[in-house]
Amino acid sequence: MFINSEKINKKVRENMHIAEYNINKNFSGSLISLSGKHPRIKNKIEDRIYFIISGHGKFTVGKQVHSVKSEDLVYIPKMTEYEMEGEMKYFLISSPEFNKDNDIFV
Repeated sequence: MFINSEKINKKVRENMHIAEYNINKNFSGSLISLSGKHPRIKNKIEDRIYFIISGHGKFTVGKQVHSVKSEDLVYIPKMTEYEMEGEMKYFLISSPEFNKDNDIFV
């Protein structure tokens, strides 16, 4: 499968620039630039993998705080509370595909 960059959905949401790659019902990917803090959430359906491309920040997963930098990977199982902050660009893989309605703000 090939996804042409002209066919991706680009948007800005608060302090994030997002490019969404819709793959299929089982997976989706997003290239995201974060500047600041993402509020604490948990997702009721999706497992998520964050691969840090550049920059640095921190992820708070449950009660554990992890500093992240380029080439680090963070795995978040569904129903796990987490938040993140920093100045970073990352690629997010969601399985099944990303759906903002599955996020619960806590």
